Amino acid sequence: MTNEPTIRSVISRQLERKGYSLHSFSHRSGINRGTLSAILNGNPPKPISIGQLDLITDALEQPIGRYYPLYIEECIDSGHPNRRRLKSFLLRCAEIDELACIEQVLSRLAEDLSYLPTIFAIGEELYEAGKREAARLFYQSVCEYEKYQHSERLAISQYRLFRMNLGDDAELNLRSATWFEPYRNRLPEDLQLDGLLQLANTYYTLQKWTYVERFAEELQTLARQMYELCRKSSSPHPYHELRCERHLVVYYGQGFLLKSSALEHQGKYEEALACVAGYEDLSWFEGLDETGLKEVEKFKVWARANRYNLEILNGNAAILPEYLNLLKEHPYEVLPSLRIIVEAANLNGFLIDDVLKEFPVNTDLYSLFPNHYVSTVNKDRFLDLNYQLAIYLLRKQEMEEGLEKLIYALKYAVSLNHKEFFMKMVPLFEQHRNFASQEQLQEYESLMGEVLKGAEVGSGVRPGH
Repeated sequence: MTNEPTIRSVISRQLERKGYSLHSFSHRSGINRGTLSAILNGNPPKPISIGQLDLITDALEQPIGRYYPLYIEECIDSGHPNRRRLKSFLLRCAEIDELACIEQVLSRLAEDLSYLPTIFAIGEELYEAGKREAARLFYQSVCEYEKYQHSERLAISQYRLFRMNLGDDAELNLRSATWFEPYRNRLPEDLQLDGLLQLANTYYTLQKWTYVERFAEELQTLARQMYELCRKSSSPHPYHELRCERHLVVYYGQGFLLKSSALEHQGKYEEALACVAGYEDLSWFEGLDETGLKEVEKFKVWARANRYNLEILNGNAAILPEYLNLLKEHPYEVLPSLRIIVEAANLNGFLIDDVLKEFPVNTDLYSLFPNHYVSTVNKDRFLDLNYQLAIYLLRKQEMEEGLEKLIYALKYAVSLNHKEFFMKMVPLFEQHRNFASQEQLQEYESLMGEVLKGAEVGSGVRPGH
């Protein structure tokens, strides 16, 4: 036994202190007098529902959640807690962000593995409701205590955590992707589509092209299999029954598009061109609704842009006027396309000053240019664009401006905790160090100090955090 106060003793003392009788407090709280008496004085006492506790708390002029830590014992008061009351309490804790109480309950429940299905189900309910930080606790509990390593709920929990961990921190994204990767094939097939697409996109931002290629191929294969299953299904709406986030045609097309991009970045232009043909016209795809048709049109534009990319990377600067017309028609393509144009100019030694006047790169707001791409991919492209632009300016002997752009790119890499990209840019600065101003040298040395310090303590490079 402990000397900790019980929820009933605390409530009773509060009633006494404020001078409430059961009758007057019943009127104030809206709870029947007999019910109040059974809750506070019954032998055994009547269990308190979370709704009743909130009414009591409000009537006592206390903040909602004030007595939740004490209510834990109400939910787990025996070897067989009332699951309905327990679920109601956990959902209410999530609703008002009482995460510490959720952690306490989950640590108690973990002693009995029979609760894992309930824990997982509540996590899924919270995830769908947008209560992601609360859902995280439930998924972490499943991952920690699930003993069947091939269970579907473990794979889904790992997938949800992977998705929630993705953000602007490149190092964290890498760790999250590496941790989730072994679980990808244990997901239900419709969720595998999203898992593979997210893995490929994550490794794309990390510029790990062989990984992008691998997961893009897996995505191609799975999307094709799912497409054939839907075609043979007797259901009137087989595509709508899939739990994936996007139309099936997206996954099919992205498998080819991502593989094409990975091959392009590895300099395998002919192989990349063959992949473009796989997504440039998907109008044959059965089951296209209005959303699907819009996605098909996006792929057509991307295919045109990527054909131009491959042409210009091969040194064909003559197609630039056509390419720029495409960008004027589809401004959301400016960021990814301009990055390729600058890179191609550096690889092939031609000038693009007129292009840069028409599409200037002068602020980090550029990374938020309206387009069809996810934020993390945009930021990676914007980083690479500034790096390529620094190379271009230095090649033209515009040293001060080129080094200024390079330092900007270095700072941007630090803000994204992209240590690999940062270190890739260091040799370029060292090569031109003698042209740097004293202020530029100080900025560079300061950035190097931050990165090295972050590496020593294993905390990454996140200044100001």
